[in-house]
Amino acid sequence: MQRERDGILIGSGAGLTLIVLLVLQSFIGSGLFSTRTVTVIVTNSDAYEQVSDAYAYHLMVLNARNINAVPGEYESNASVEWTGAVPGMTGNYSGAGNIKILWGSFIGKFNSNFSLSNEYQSVGEVKGSNAWMVNSTFNFDGYDVVVGNVNGTVVAQDLYAHVNGTWLIAREIWNFTQFNAPPPG
Repeated sequence: MQRERDGILIGSGAGLTLIVLLVLQSFIGSGLFSTRTVTVIVTNSDAYEQVSDAYAYHLMVLNARNINAVPGEYESNASVEWTGAVPGMTGNYSGAGNIKILWGSFIGKFNSNFSLSNEYQSVGEVKGSNAWMVNSTFNFDGYDVVVGNVNGTVVAQDLYAHVNGTWLIAREIWNFTQFNAPPPG
């Protein structure tokens, strides 16, 4: 009987000790019932990878002719400038809605075989800002049902800004250095 009572007493003491420790830890702020604040710091190497991946995804969206996904690649007040040898489409386009129309007009006229081939890309931080620049040169190929095969070369510059935890295009410049299409008719 004495042993049984001693066992119950020891078990109760151990349980009470455990409860007291849990309560103390929660008051101190490092126990099971505490909340923790985690701070994530994006380093330059992380930002480099994220911007590089965002740009690769951007080209993939264009390559897939996914016009509905295009606005999600840009800030809501982004601007796109097209220069060079792109007939009837040079100019500045502002806002995600206008940029979607631009891409729809350009990519939409190609049959299902539009493609981009990224030949050169460099990614660098814009000093003194929370922005990164992607400079690239690539070729495009497609088939327009009106004029036939179309191809060319683009020298592009995309400025990425960190917005709500993601990297979005704030400004994009496409300089069409070549645009080859058979003459109409």
